[in-house]
Amino acid sequence: MGQARFRHITPDTISTDELVSQMNRALKIPGVTNAWTMPIRGRIDMLTTGIRTPVGLKIAGADLQRIQEIGASAESLLGKVPGTRTVLAERTADGYFLDFNWDRDDRRLARYGISVDEAQSVVENAIGGDNVSTVVGWARALPGHVRFQRDFRSDLGALGRIPVPSGRSAPVCR
Repeated sequence: MGQARFRHITPDTISTDELVSQMNRALKIPGVTNAWTMPIRGRIDMLTTGIRTPVGLKIAGADLQRIQEIGASAESLLGKVPGTRTVLAERTADGYFLDFNWDRDDRRLARYGISVDEAQSVVENAIGGDNVSTVVGWARALPGHVRFQRDFRSDLGALGRIPVPSGRSAPVCR
């Protein structure tokens, strides 16, 4: 009868800070920020503020480079505040961009009966994917999304050889 009715389900051998540290080491996804919080609390924070953490700072402006500089400065200052677990400034200007320059000078696309819009659509769907169907189940509809395998999307040489449907085959990108 001396034992408490409510107790921790997990052993009390690890602190919350150590648990968060272990989860941060185990889960690293490029482009995704870890924000460890209670699920309902996190959802409410996200819906009300657009930020996935209980405390956030939004920096707005027209110059992406300047926004990034201010964010990095705030990141270094806020990391020194006692009780702060993690501070992360998202790098708005450090994205990966790829420009396709279609060979329009010698009208190579036109010779093969391909418009620039068609070529752009093929590249967009190959890299970003496209919803081609809808799967209905579990009382909701989910999109069926299709795109090229990672090996074909992550190699610049392979991207330059993306097949564009036409009557004949020839490289049209330089």
